[in-house]
Amino acid sequence: MSKQGDVLEGYDKSRKPRIEKTIKQKIASAQMHLNRLKTKEKYLSKSAETRLKIILGAEVAKAVGCKVEEVDKELILGLILQSSNINAETKARIKLRGKRFLEDMVGRKE
Repeated sequence: MSKQGDVLEGYDKSRKPRIEKTIKQKIASAQMHLNRLKTKEKYLSKSAETRLKIILGAEVAKAVGCKVEEVDKELILGLILQSSNINAETKARIKLRGKRFLEDMVGRKE
């Protein structure tokens, strides 16, 4: 036989025979895979949420006209809390003004 044939024969002999997994092993393996996917999904969703928070902070800073680290948090939070005391018509006007501001922002992505 040729060298190549010898190599293939040796390969077959040295290979361990494939042992079929039991049903319990298959279930455990599938469960581990599912857990990995759930963890990955949680990580990706948390990353997306963090990204949205960062963008919101940058947009607030831009609306106030300063750098993010210079935003007067107490004032902004006070204004947000105060907004619960205004009527629906005023809220609609303020919301429209905010919408126009966002539309006018250069380079803004949804």
